[in-house]
Amino acid sequence: MKKTALRLSLLISVVALALSAMAQQEYHTTNNNPLAVLLQSKGILSPDEVAMVSQASSPEEANARLAQLLVGKGLISQQEYTATVASVNMHSSGPRFLNAVLHPWGSAQSSSAMPGAPPVPSEPPFIPAVAPVRVLPIDLPKQGGLFPDIHLGSGANVKLYGFFKASAIEDTASSGGPTFGDQDWPLPMLIGGDTGSTSDPNFHLKARSTRAGAQFEWVPKHSDFTITAKVEADFEGDYTDVSNRNISSVRASQFDLRYAYMRLDHKVGTLPWFVEFGQDWSLMSSSLPSLFETTGLGVAMGSLYERVPQFKTGVQFHTGSLKIQPEFAIVLPVAGSAALTTDQRARFGDRAGSDSNQPGVESRIVFQFPLSHNWKGVAPAQFIVSGHHARMNEIIPHAAQLPTSVTCTVLPCTIDLFTSATTPNLGFTTSTTILNATNNATCAAGSCTLEQLFPVGTQVGNPQNVWTTELQLPTPWVTWVTKFYKGDDLRFFFGGQLNDVWSNLATNNLFEVGNGVSESGRAILFGCSGGTTTGQPTGTVNCQGTPVQSAILQPVGGVGGFTELSFPLSRIFNANPEGHNAGWVLHMQYGTDRAKASDARAAGQNGLARTDLDTVSLTYKMNSWVSFVNETSYIVTRAATADSKLFEGRHVTQAHDWRQEFGPIFTF
Repeated sequence: MKKTALRLSLLISVVALALSAMAQQEYHTTNNNPLAVLLQSKGILSPDEVAMVSQASSPEEANARLAQLLVGKGLISQQEYTATVASVNMHSSGPRFLNAVLHPWGSAQSSSAMPGAPPVPSEPPFIPAVAPVRVLPIDLPKQGGLFPDIHLGSGANVKLYGFFKASAIEDTASSGGPTFGDQDWPLPMLIGGDTGSTSDPNFHLKARSTRAGAQFEWVPKHSDFTITAKVEADFEGDYTDVSNRNISSVRASQFDLRYAYMRLDHKVGTLPWFVEFGQDWSLMSSSLPSLFETTGLGVAMGSLYERVPQFKTGVQFHTGSLKIQPEFAIVLPVAGSAALTTDQRARFGDRAGSDSNQPGVESRIVFQFPLSHNWKGVAPAQFIVSGHHARMNEIIPHAAQLPTSVTCTVLPCTIDLFTSATTPNLGFTTSTTILNATNNATCAAGSCTLEQLFPVGTQVGNPQNVWTTELQLPTPWVTWVTKFYKGDDLRFFFGGQLNDVWSNLATNNLFEVGNGVSESGRAILFGCSGGTTTGQPTGTVNCQGTPVQSAILQPVGGVGGFTELSFPLSRIFNANPEGHNAGWVLHMQYGTDRAKASDARAAGQNGLARTDLDTVSLTYKMNSWVSFVNETSYIVTRAATADSKLFEGRHVTQAHDWRQEFGPIFTF
C-alpha cells in the first residue's frame, strides 16, 4: 500500500515532467534527470544519489541508474524491476520508462509493446552483510523523508514500528537467595545469597520484551529545518504491587518508557548540525551486542549502556567518504543508589546525582567510513571514543538515627503520605562518645557525639567518570564489533559488577568514630586521625586534638567490554537471495566486566570481582517480518574474596550458569 500510495502521489508531477524530460533528452540541454530531482525534493534521493544519476553519459544510462536506486530503496521490488524496467527498451522515449516505474503491475503489456527489445543488464540481487547494532547512528534525517502511516491534523506525520517477542528460557543456576533467585534474565550470580541444596535451575517463558514505538516528522513550509521525534516503550517495567494484580503479576509487567526525544536538524554553512531534547541512549552506548536476551542485555557482563534524559548537540564534517561527527550532551546525573527504599524509588527514582546541583556531561566523536567502495550491502565502519563525568552528593541530616521499623498499635495502620516504615534511619549514630575533637570548643573541652559535632548535618560527594572506545568493522564475510570501557562508580551503567562507592578511611589515616546515614540510605563512615581507644572507657574514642571528618567516598573502579563476530551464513554459502535460506546469521560474543578487587573487598557490597559471558546465537530470518533465534550462553562469576559466597549450600569462589533461550520475533 505504501508503494502504491507513493507512486500515485508522484504520478501527476511525473506526467507533467515527462514532456520536458523528453525535450531535454533530445537536445541535451542538461543532464539533470527530472524524476531524480523530484524524488530528491521529497527526500527519497540524496544529493549524492541525484549527482550519480546526473553524471550518466546518456539519458538512457541515467534512467537505468535511477531504476536501480529505486530497487535498492525498496520502492520497486527486484521482481518488478526484472519484469518491467529491465525489459523496457531504455534507448526509447522517457515516458515508457516512467510508465514502467510507476506501473509495474502492467509489466506484461508494457513488455509486449516492444517485441525484440534488448534487455538492459541488471545487477543480480544479493544478501546483505550483517549490520552492527547502532542505537546512535549518525545518518541525517531528511525533510519529508518519512513514509508515514498516519497524517495528523496538526500536520505531523507518524510512522509506527515495533516487534512482538516471546522466548523460552532455561538456566542451570540462578543468582541465588530470595531477592534475585528467580529472575528470568541473567544477573551476575551469587548476588542474592545461597541457592540451597542445588544450583537452583529454573525455566521461564516471557513476552514482556514486546516493544512499540512511533516516529514523528513535521515538514514546515519555507523552512530549512528538519523536525523529527521518536517515542518508544516496552513491557520491561517492574511487576505491579497492588492488591488486584498480585495474583497475576507474574505474567503482566508494566508498560515502560524507553526513550522519547525531539530533534532539530539544520546546516551551519555547509555543515549538518542538530540539537536533541529528551530521553535517548547515553553517548556511552554507541555499540551494543546482538544478544537475543534484551531484558538485561549483558548487565554486568561487558555491555555498558544506559538511556538517560539529556540535551544533546552535534555537527557533522565530511571529507570524501569520511564522516566525522563530534557530539556533546548535558545529562541527568544518576548514582544508581543501591540503598533507596521502594517508596523512595517510586517517588523520585534517585537523588544523589540531582543533589549535586549540576548536570552530568558526556561527549563522543564518531569516525564513519566505508572499508571498500566495491562491497555491496555492507554498512560503513565506525570508530568511536566517548566520555562521561558527573558529580554525586550525599546529604546527611544531623538528627540521630531512629528505630528500624514502625509498630502499629491500632489497626488499620495509618502512615502519613510522606513517611514510611521502610524509610532508612537517617542521621548520625550517637552510640560513640568522642573526646578532644577540635571541630568545636565544646567538644574540645569535654565529650560529644557525631550529632553534636555536626549540629546542622553535613554533605559529602564523589565523582563519576567513564570513558569508552569502540570499533565496528563490517565486511561481506564477517562483522566485527568490539568495545572497551574503564571508569568508576559504574553501577548506573551496569558495570563494575554493580558496585558503586565505599567509605575510605585509610587514605587520610582516620580512626573510625561512627557513621552517618544519608538521605539516599548510604551509611558513610566518620573518623579522626588521632583517634585511639587505649585507656578509654568502652564506647569512647579520644581524638587527641584532631578534627572528626567524613571518610572519602571512594568509587569502585571497573573495566570491561565485549567483542563480537557476526557471520552472514547465507551470503557466505551463496544462498539464493530470494529463497528460503537467505536469512541465516551466526553471532559469537565474549564479554567481561570486572571490578577492582581491592575496591570490591573494601566496599562490602555484593563482593563480586568479575563476570564473563560467552554466547553463540543462530538467527533464521524467515522473511521481512518473522525471525527465530536460538541463543546459548555460558556465564561465570568470581567473588572478590576466596570462598566468600554461599552457593549450593557451601562457600565458593566462583559459580557458573548455562543459559538457553529460544523464541520468535515478529516485526512491524
